[in-house]
Amino acid sequence: MRTFNNPERSLIMFSLTLCLTFGGCTQDVPSPNDSTINTDVVRMGDDIVATIDGTNIYQSDVQNAALAKGLIDPETSITPQDPVFRRQLDELIDRRLLALEALRLSLDQNDETRRRLAASRELILSNIVVENLLKEKVTDESLKRMYDEQSALRTDMKQVRARHILVDSAEKAKEVYDLLANGGDFSTLAKQISIDNSTRDLGGDLSYFTKASMDAEIADTAFALKKGEISKPFKTDRGWHVLEVVAMRATPQPAFADIKPEIKSFMTYDEIGKKLKSLRSESQIDLNFEEEMPETQDGP
Repeated sequence: MRTFNNPERSLIMFSLTLCLTFGGCTQDVPSPNDSTINTDVVRMGDDIVATIDGTNIYQSDVQNAALAKGLIDPETSITPQDPVFRRQLDELIDRRLLALEALRLSLDQNDETRRRLAASRELILSNIVVENLLKEKVTDESLKRMYDEQSALRTDMKQVRARHILVDSAEKAKEVYDLLANGGDFSTLAKQISIDNSTRDLGGDLSYFTKASMDAEIADTAFALKKGEISKPFKTDRGWHVLEVVAMRATPQPAFADIKPEIKSFMTYDEIGKKLKSLRSESQIDLNFEEEMPETQDGP
């Protein structure tokens, strides 16, 4: 037996799946000891849309069923006038009828049913913890705050547009540099001399790039120059280069609305991960089996 306290990515993703799949788990699910369908919980502001043998189905039940199937998005509300509402309601009625039949047959009293009911209850309770956590932590305000913080920390705001001429020797690179220094046209020379097939026909144009997105030698050279300056020949593993900076600009900042879903996804994963890490550190978790370490094989 060993104590296990480290959070696993799979469990984080499991909890995230619960949250995204069930959306809102407020549907009536019997506890392991119930012998009736529990519909006596007061739901303020939630309309009863159907009653089956004295048990109620609520409007939110239909909403959650449609959401869980991906038929609507979380911001969409459906009403009894919507076709999707009636289809989901019919499915819930059928499910309720089958559940009531199971109770009449006392199927809820056997051990297998009790185990499955207990698992369903555990699933819903864990999902509600995740839902409440995300309601508290992943808000419009927290998303905007992270956007602002990350924007302030960006170090790749500057972009350079450059063009280069690539040759296979230092001597040829020196000749190119001298031609340019004496008024030679960079674009024309690139088309005539450069061995870079991807940029030669473009006059050597490398387009805009940030320092992090370009090969280190080229980026270091380009970002050390001013607009219009031509570098001295320098070597990379591709050959010898002569480079000119054509333009500079700030990297366009993506709008908050455009990357809000990405930020929300990151924060959702992050908050669930932190919660699970905290719970595991506070709990005693014992695995009742011994894990065998894989045998190491000696080299050939």
